[in-house]
Amino acid sequence: MSTVKIPEPINEGRRDFIKVSAVAGGGLLIGFHFPTLTRFGAAEAADADLKPNAWIRIGADDSVTLTCASSEMGQGVYTAIPMLLAEELECDWSRIKVEMAPADKAYTNPLIGQQLTGGSTAIRACWTPLRTAGASARELLINAAAQTWKAKPADCRAENGAVLHKGSERRLRYGELVATAAKLPVPQAVILKDSNEFKLIGKPTPRLDSPAKVNGSAKFGLDVQLPGLLTAVVARCPVPG
Repeated sequence: MSTVKIPEPINEGRRDFIKVSAVAGGGLLIGFHFPTLTRFGAAEAADADLKPNAWIRIGADDSVTLTCASSEMGQGVYTAIPMLLAEELECDWSRIKVEMAPADKAYTNPLIGQQLTGGSTAIRACWTPLRTAGASARELLINAAAQTWKAKPADCRAENGAVLHKGSERRLRYGELVATAAKLPVPQAVILKDSNEFKLIGKPTPRLDSPAKVNGSAKFGLDVQLPGLLTAVVARCPVPG
C-alpha cells in the first residue's frame, strides 16, 4: 500500500484538493480538483473558490455517481475511470453511474490545459487524483460507521458498498452513513492499494455504456433535438472545378 497525503493549499488563494458537503436527500457530495500544469510544468494558481474537475455523489440509496469530464468515444473511459474510483472506494460496482460533465473551465484536462479528450490522457490524468478521492470517501464512511458504533476506525473495514465491524456482525451500508460522513472533516492522509490488491483495475469488467448502446437508449450528438433547431449543410459545386 502507499500513503497519499491530501495536498495542502499552496497559499491562501489556493483551492483545496477535496471538499465534502451534503446534498438533498441526505447524500454525500465530494468535489475534487486536478491542478492544471502550465507549459513550464508548474501547477497554476487558482482562486479561492472550489471549482472541481469531478464530483462523486453517494446517495442514501447506495448509488455512486461520478461526473466525468472525459468524452466517451469508444475508448472505454466511461468504464475505466469509474473503475479507479470504485477500486479505492470499495463500493458496489453495480451501483456505479456516470454523468457527462458540462462545458466549463473547471473541467480542464490537467495534462492538456483545455477541456479536451485526446492523447490517451484520460486515465493518466485521473490515476492518482480519482483514486485518492475514492480512498478519502472510503475513510469518511469508515469514520462515520466508527462514530455511529462508538468503535475504533481501525476495527472497521469497507467492502462492497458497506462498512463492517471486525469481531461482530455489525454492518452499515454506505447509504446509511452518508449523512454522518458529510459532516466529518476530510482525512489528512489516505492509503492507496498496491497493484496486487486490485479487484477491478486491470481485470475484465463489463462496460457500463454497452447496454444503452445495444438497446438504443444511448443519446449521441445527432440525437439532440431542440425547439427551432435548424440543420446547416455545405453547398457543394455539382461538378469538379
